Amino acid sequence: NFKKVLMGPKKKKVAGDAGKGEKVFKNLCAQCHTLAKHFTGPKLGGIVGTPIASQEGFTYSDAMKAKSGGKWSEAQLDKYIKSPADYAPGNAMAFAGIAAGKDRADLIAYLKDNSK
Repeated sequence: NFKKVLMGPKKKKVAGDAGKGEKVFKNLCAQCHTLAKHFTGPKLGGIVGTPIASQEGFTYSDAMKAKSGGKWSEAQLDKYIKSPADYAPGNAMAFAGIAAGKDRADLIAYLKDNSK
């Protein structure tokens, strides 16, 4: 298959562990985010499945507003958490991102559990 040759084998999605994700959240996110209320960054409870840059009461950067129209799917969150600067150049989040796919998957599982 020509597409496989160019793109390589399809990567398997890494399953996340919400318990481990809570630790990632506390260690890397809680300095600026909470689940329940806006802080330096917007609240993250209930974020999975919601429109991007849409939480009432939080002022988003123009870079994030440019991403509005989409939804915070697991795939979108993964891209953003991996590198906020690459996802939305010029955004206000001063965080380099999380390189480890397993840590991102765990964090997303935690956010997903807190979006039910």
